[in-house]
Amino acid sequence: MNNRMEILPGVFLTSVQSDKFKTGCLSISFLRPLRRQEAPANALLPAVLLRGCRDYPDMSAISAFLDEHYGASLGVLVRKKGEVQTTGFYAGFLEDCLTLDGTPILAPMVDFLGKVLLDPVLEGGGFVPAWVEGEQQNLLNTIDARINNKAGYAMSQMFKAMCAEEPYGIPRLGERAEAEALDAAGLYRHYCHLLAHSQVELFYHGRCPGEQVAELVARALQPLPRAEADAFGTEVVHRAGPVREVREQLDVTQGKLAMGLRLGCTAADAAYPAALLMNAVFGAGVTSKLFLNVREKLSLCYYANSSLEKFKGVMAVSSGVDFANFETARAEILRQLDAVRNGDITDEELDAARRSLLSSLRAGMDSPGRLEDYALGQVLLGSSGTMEDLAEQLRAVTARETAAAARAVQLDTVYFLEGVQQV
Repeated sequence: MNNRMEILPGVFLTSVQSDKFKTGCLSISFLRPLRRQEAPANALLPAVLLRGCRDYPDMSAISAFLDEHYGASLGVLVRKKGEVQTTGFYAGFLEDCLTLDGTPILAPMVDFLGKVLLDPVLEGGGFVPAWVEGEQQNLLNTIDARINNKAGYAMSQMFKAMCAEEPYGIPRLGERAEAEALDAAGLYRHYCHLLAHSQVELFYHGRCPGEQVAELVARALQPLPRAEADAFGTEVVHRAGPVREVREQLDVTQGKLAMGLRLGCTAADAAYPAALLMNAVFGAGVTSKLFLNVREKLSLCYYANSSLEKFKGVMAVSSGVDFANFETARAEILRQLDAVRNGDITDEELDAARRSLLSSLRAGMDSPGRLEDYALGQVLLGSSGTMEDLAEQLRAVTARETAAAARAVQLDTVYFLEGVQQV
């Protein structure tokens, strides 16, 4: 059972005590409303902070500290969950009881994290311009490289069209124009605002008692300024409007078909386990209808799969098709969804989908990183349920409930990436 407590005003720690792993983990996430203007700043901040702090003034000093503590790690953590963007750090380290000479690891790591976060190297009252410019270029390169993954690019473009009037259309790292406009002074002003006006969520998984972890973290974060937190949340659109169709041309040899659908529920709703199983039957995995019928039997797609965004309440279909097969593939994908809606689900399909989901949950329970990510998601959903709870719910879902979940799904947007027409 997860234990969540408020250790400072607006600062919460979720701690899970377990001796299952040889390593412990600690994450810190600042929760921000997903906004076009600040998204790239939130993405850039932790990378700049990791360049150095007063006690460890450069990357060499930071690396030396981590090496001296049995190869501990500290990495950037920037996520998009519905219309909430999170920014922060994830630390992994050897458990104290497993060090050869009894050297403590957890306490120095918590202290180190506090210093990196709250005591950065400054120049002229702001961040070091050269550091900001270097990490800004890395961010711009990452944003520019999105187009190289055509499947991911097609999905992003589809969501931009589908959620053009909703914050969810904003990419996780923001857009190039806003990232390009950042400078050291402006980024530092945003950093000061973020520290004071953000809800903070920490997650610990390891052998140390929760009260001891809370004491260490509260001491390390004592200088954190606190003021009224900026509101954040996700607007859920349950019903689709008229179907949007978007076409784009690029120099590609394989078409990309992306479809966005309103799911009718989120992970906060009682219907979600049925929706999760429905998605697995329809398009998630090698036993799904999309894989077995649209790809294997009919050979209409090079790949075809579906996925859920549990915070926003949307389902997306991603497929690679020949340009000439666009309409045929779209029709067949929707026909397979209709089959699920009509209850055309064999016992074998249902059992295979359920086994796949339960296997994924078991794997998640064996990963501190996935446990951390799930726990943060539960905070955003206002839920205290665990992966074990979700597994129990999935075991109880019937074929009738699975079909009902499919009937709640509504097509919203169709996006097709095609090749440039030759003159």
